[in-house]
Amino acid sequence: MLQQTGVSTVVPYFKRFIQEWPNIDALAKATEDEVLNHWQGLGYYSRGRNLLKTAKILCQNYNSSVPQDIKNLISLPGIGEYASAAIRSIAFNKKATVVDGNVKRVIARFFALKGKLSDNETDISNLAKFLTPNKCNSNYSQAIMEFGALICRPKKPSCDICIFKKDCLSFKQKIVSNIPEPKLKVNKKDLRCASFLAINNNSILVIKRKEKNLLENMWQLPSSEWVTKNTSDKLVSQAPFKANWIQNQKKIKYKFSHIDLLNETYVTKVNSQINLVNENYKWINIKCLDKYPLVTLTKKILENNSLI
Repeated sequence: MLQQTGVSTVVPYFKRFIQEWPNIDALAKATEDEVLNHWQGLGYYSRGRNLLKTAKILCQNYNSSVPQDIKNLISLPGIGEYASAAIRSIAFNKKATVVDGNVKRVIARFFALKGKLSDNETDISNLAKFLTPNKCNSNYSQAIMEFGALICRPKKPSCDICIFKKDCLSFKQKIVSNIPEPKLKVNKKDLRCASFLAINNNSILVIKRKEKNLLENMWQLPSSEWVTKNTSDKLVSQAPFKANWIQNQKKIKYKFSHIDLLNETYVTKVNSQINLVNENYKWINIKCLDKYPLVTLTKKILENNSLI
């Protein structure tokens, strides 16, 4: 959960997750929909799917235990160099070098490595390995990550209370605020789409996403294609069936890491649940929606229409 997501956001999700599945055996028996439902709002849903896959593999091949050697760890879904080092170091107190964004920044500043972090990957990696102690690795790994998160922060680092400032080359050279250089801003795509809210009594029509990676296997309202924002396409023409679709006046702006999406919503009420050819469509009672992992945009639309 902490990959790509901050601690303050993760804590309530983690507590609910552990309460639902307190051990590997319990998690291995879960369905993907159940896991994704608990993952709603965290984003990067492949992490949740990989966690479930790994739990099943651990039950089948490792007697429901997490392996301690790097070869077996990195063979598990979603576990690479960083995660395997964190597991070996923090969970098993093995000598392993954990290098996350916080660690990279601490090392770059301490040794005054000018430029972007990406420019100094090799030097940072070598220095991180050099600094890794032979014992008490669990404490060290957590400490240096916390130090970067709480003291040597990206913005407004607390140099006044830093215990390393006498030896910090950036502090000596008065260039702390310049290290590391910021990443170049990614040019986001401006796109728009339409969502279609079909209501039959207390049920709404949803569809399971089949696109790979981005929100795969999450449930959402039927949607149009995502088109460039300045096109004049009439997206209502892509509704799942012909009906009197009324456009909501309120549009929703939704931000992804690489896309700014503008959503327009069309609503219709039908007297019967229309059968559609696509087997991924499903009519779901509004009271049962909490059992389905909904994409955040769909939840916002339902909230705007006072349905949840």
